[in-house]
Amino acid sequence: MAPLLAWILLAAPPPAHPPVEALLAAHGLGAPERTARLDAVAQGLADRLGGTTPPDPRTASGHLRWLMQAQGLGDAVVYPFTLRHRDPEEVAPALTRLVAQIDRKQPPTHLGVATRAVGDEQVTAVVLVHRGVRFDAPLPRSAPLDTVLRLSGDLRRGYYRPRVVVQPPTGPIRERPAWTDQRRLEVNVYLDAGPGAYGVEVLADSVDGPVVLVNHPIHAGEPPPSRPTVKLAPEGADTAEHLLALVQGQRAQAGLPHLRPHDVLVRVAGEHAVELAASGRLTHRSADTGTLRTRLKAAGLGAALSAENLAQAPDAHAALEAFRRSPGHARNLLLPQLTHAGVARAGAFWVLVMAALPPDAPAP
Repeated sequence: MAPLLAWILLAAPPPAHPPVEALLAAHGLGAPERTARLDAVAQGLADRLGGTTPPDPRTASGHLRWLMQAQGLGDAVVYPFTLRHRDPEEVAPALTRLVAQIDRKQPPTHLGVATRAVGDEQVTAVVLVHRGVRFDAPLPRSAPLDTVLRLSGDLRRGYYRPRVVVQPPTGPIRERPAWTDQRRLEVNVYLDAGPGAYGVEVLADSVDGPVVLVNHPIHAGEPPPSRPTVKLAPEGADTAEHLLALVQGQRAQAGLPHLRPHDVLVRVAGEHAVELAASGRLTHRSADTGTLRTRLKAAGLGAALSAENLAQAPDAHAALEAFRRSPGHARNLLLPQLTHAGVARAGAFWVLVMAALPPDAPAP
């Protein structure tokens, strides 16, 4: 699954050191731990917004992702807020509006804050993350080819049965269980499939279904990128039909047959996309409709195999890139047993539902 990003730019003036910790505590969000690595990420955001050339908002997510990776951080749930300010009186209302958009089921556990002076104004960046697993050591950006990396850390309460999905530069996607009896994550990652980027994703179960906790690339036999790389979508790449065409292209490149559009799958995807947009969060499990399996059953479809990909993205190309960056989602795209698909979009939320159905599956 794709990483959760809530990017907000407000012309609200806080002081040089906004009372983020106090505000979070006042709203019942506890006391997140401030870290030097997240401070460095926040500084990168403040420097970007405070530059002489206004940044392209379409590149914001890619820049944040690169800053996180440079600090060895792969947290999948990130709440980055950027504020331009002058008058201290407007700080509290502005931060209150920001805090109100945080998902209470995945509250911030760690934060970073940084400020940059820009003329008679200041730019302050706040980066909040929900950290589901606390690694014993920062994730490496690169490692020698054929290295065996040992990933270990403590699992946050509320998550269980962690596993690691690895997308090597060549060959099939791999999944390994990673849990111990002591609520620890312990697993080996093998960088043995040639040079390139190995996508490493940590998933765990929760009361809301499977959750992506970490998504981090490790470059083996090559240097990591020295600057962010962002692909801007061409005009007209903002429809569900366009995303389905991109998915078909991915399957064709892998020698797999196209997925046949199915009206019921489109409806199931559309209803879930609307629900995601209303809640403002990516989740496979709904309090009203349950899981994908229960949604398909309620729609009258009994699929031998089904898969659901979710993304929060500005266009179809960005949604596909989010799928491809997630080893679990990337694997779903190329499951050979799948035969039909339905895609829907509601605002920035994209839902792709795929299923293995008989050729004469009804499409009421």
